[in-house]
Amino acid sequence: MRFGFLRFIRLLSIVMLVIFAGFGRPKAQTAYRALARNSQASGQAKTQEARPPATAPTEPTNKKEIVFSRHDDVVPSVAFSPDGKRLASAGDNCVKVTDLETGKELLRLKNSRGMSYFSVAYSPDGRTLAGAQSMLKERSSRRTGDTTITTYIYYGEVLVWDAQTGALKMTLNDDNSPSWALTFSPDGKWLAVASGPTPEDRKCKGDCPAFGEITLWETGDWKLTRRLRASSAPIRALAFSPDGRLIAGGAGVIDEGGGAFVEDFKAEVFLWDVVSGDLKQKFPGHTRTVTSLAFSLDSRLLASAGLDRMLKIWDCHTYELKKMASDQMLSIEEMQTISDATSSKSGKNEMPPISWLNALSFSRDGKQIIGGSGDSIIRFYESESVKLVGVLKPRGWHLFNTIMNFYDPISGLPTSDIDKQNRIINRGLSRGMGVMRLGRWPFHPGSLNSMALSPDGKTLAIGNFDGKIRLFTLK
Repeated sequence: MRFGFLRFIRLLSIVMLVIFAGFGRPKAQTAYRALARNSQASGQAKTQEARPPATAPTEPTNKKEIVFSRHDDVVPSVAFSPDGKRLASAGDNCVKVTDLETGKELLRLKNSRGMSYFSVAYSPDGRTLAGAQSMLKERSSRRTGDTTITTYIYYGEVLVWDAQTGALKMTLNDDNSPSWALTFSPDGKWLAVASGPTPEDRKCKGDCPAFGEITLWETGDWKLTRRLRASSAPIRALAFSPDGRLIAGGAGVIDEGGGAFVEDFKAEVFLWDVVSGDLKQKFPGHTRTVTSLAFSLDSRLLASAGLDRMLKIWDCHTYELKKMASDQMLSIEEMQTISDATSSKSGKNEMPPISWLNALSFSRDGKQIIGGSGDSIIRFYESESVKLVGVLKPRGWHLFNTIMNFYDPISGLPTSDIDKQNRIINRGLSRGMGVMRLGRWPFHPGSLNSMALSPDGKTLAIGNFDGKIRLFTLK
């Protein structure tokens, strides 16, 4: 009896030592180190999850999923450093840089003049980090017959930092023009900034004809060398082709559904020659704001997504529309498949909502297009056919109807949580985010606002409306 009691005490001591050893290392750092090892390792066995039938979309294996809080509200942009060791994120009127090995915040880069960040990007050599910021300056309304036309005037600038130290290297301010998105050319010689609406006559006062444009800055001396003018609407999305010869811009309204009105607005996609600045083609395929653009690895295809719930694939040589996803993004059968796949985890047979894509990226092998959706589901499409071949619903994300009226208390959240969401939304509106007037945006903490694929193609970073960033490893 005594022998058994001593064995019990010894076993209990071992268990306590293991528990205390576990508490000796911060959980977040342990998780980040594990993620870093997973992203660098190759040829290791991966745990396979249960799959739906072969004819239905499959759910990609998510080996590691890391969630960390970096911002207090919406995260409109995330970007990996070229070596994949750091992640920059925009939000809270600041840009933060996280070390992915330890999970520590390395840099906190403040905004200027009270503006809000909308985009962040690393240069190809990893030495430079740039952030695009804008803010509502004024608005005016005028009546034209039975129509009220509201004009919004925004200002902005781009801050350029040393990516390692965070020291400010340059401020790019072209007559206070707003800055909605930015990206570096593959060779690092150019920084493209999406802008507009910009008055055609920059000295004009009051109601002036305006247009969207892309400004090209030479990174050697940081001089503005070229303006790529589009249509009356601002450019909200842009992308360089991998060969560096083409640049694409997508038009969009700043506050769609919130009273903002742009005369003769067309959600067009523009394609320019980088060297000459000539407009090669206009693709008039979308009926609402273009949310994201992405080139295939061979620069032959251009994918565009919009708030019209369309995914379109354009041929950059023939300028033809090759393929497009259904205007509902998912068929009834596909939606039911996702519902069945998630019911076992959530305990509910929830039917996923119809949504749109907020972010696009081609996989590193070029075989798939990864789409981050406003309903919190990540969709995988076959590049050539645009057939939906996989879906991924990160753990802990609830499915919400993206066309619900947010003012109706149908989310099932306590009143205190709804009030908190309202405060977040109102704060976003005051910062020029322009995300809600008619309740047609997914105003829940799980909504996906930005996405980035790591240089090795193994890790996906997601920026959300709740200020959190989610990292997970793709199979």
